[in-house]
Amino acid sequence: MLLTDNCLPKDHRQAQKVLNGLGLGYEKIHACKNNCMLFYKEYETLDTCPICKESRFKMTSQNRTTKIPQKVMRYLPLKPRLQRLYMSTHTTTDMRWHKEKRVDDDVMRYPADGEAWKEFDRTFPDFAANP
Repeated sequence: MLLTDNCLPKDHRQAQKVLNGLGLGYEKIHACKNNCMLFYKEYETLDTCPICKESRFKMTSQNRTTKIPQKVMRYLPLKPRLQRLYMSTHTTTDMRWHKEKRVDDDVMRYPADGEAWKEFDRTFPDFAANP
């Protein structure tokens, strides 16, 4: 199906290795079955949800708790992704477009034209000054 000179990873493990090498991996965080909370930071060692009392892990057929979580959230850290975008001169100019090339004519064409973005810029002028 693919050409012989393709450069795609051979399997999922190899693809994960490439993404992790680029700093684009993800972190698995266990979550409550009922979406009450995440078992993260100070709650990382808990086996039951303090809110709804549901078990964190699935039960096996022998009614023993195994270490298989009922629900897992995959967290994609933002900082390394933004750093990768700013590494290329082509994407860097696109990342600064909201500050350098935007037309301010009260027509919403871009998220930066929205009231929430403008309020954020007014609240944090030092942050807004750096495109």
